[in-house]
Amino acid sequence: MKSLHFYTTLALGALCLVLSITSIVLGRSNNSLQLQQQQQQAEINKGNTSIQIGQNLLRDMAELSLKNDKVKQVLTRRGLTVSAAPTSTPAPTPSR
Repeated sequence: MKSLHFYTTLALGALCLVLSITSIVLGRSNNSLQLQQQQQQAEINKGNTSIQIGQNLLRDMAELSLKNDKVKQVLTRRGLTVSAAPTSTPAPTPSR
């Protein structure tokens, strides 16, 4: 009976060792995946910021085009028409 206890304990110890090593490997893999996801999220955030800057720039150009015909011609060549809106901020609309 003593040898059965020994081998059972030995098998359980080996199983614990294997599970510990597996846990460490999976933890490191998870860390690298989290880092990759953070980098992708940073790129997405940069894109969102660029879109906001572009929209603000376009809105400012549309507002300026109401006072300056040259700017209005540039926008028209790019397929955008600007009309005076009843509110204080004119909205450019694509004409395609």
